[in-house]
This record gives sequence, C-alpha cells and structure tokens, in this order.
Amino acid sequence: MNEIRPVIGIEFDDKYIDAKKKFIECLDAFNKLNPVQQEQLVKEIAASVGMIALLEQFIRFMHNGGQR
Repeated sequence: MNEIRPVIGIEFDDKYIDAKKKFIECLDAFNKLNPVQQEQLVKEIAASVGMIALLEQFIRFMHNGGQR
C-alpha cells in the first residue's frame, strides 16, 4: 500500500501541452531509478516494442490472406 499515494493533478485542455508535461514526468521518474532499475525498464520497453512490431507484421500478413 505504500507504493500508491493519491495526488491532485492538473489536466490541460491542449493535448500537446498535456503530452509534453507527461513526457517530462516520465523522464523525471526514469531518472529517479537506480541504474539497475533503469536497465531493466529499458529491456522491458525494448521487448514490448519488439513484440508489437511482430504482432503488427503478423496482422498485415493475415490481412493479405497469408501472402507475402
């Protein structure tokens, strides 16, 4: 239960500004991790991106009737 804490935040109407704010928060959170945690997170993200690419390629293949 110590890992979760309620916070009050501001959501911007402009999606660009909101995305920029969230990206900066993400970088800040990443920089607060120790090097081992940073490495593990990067490995997990890379694996996820690889799986997404394979899945998208498979979906395109199936939409094409199994033809290359």
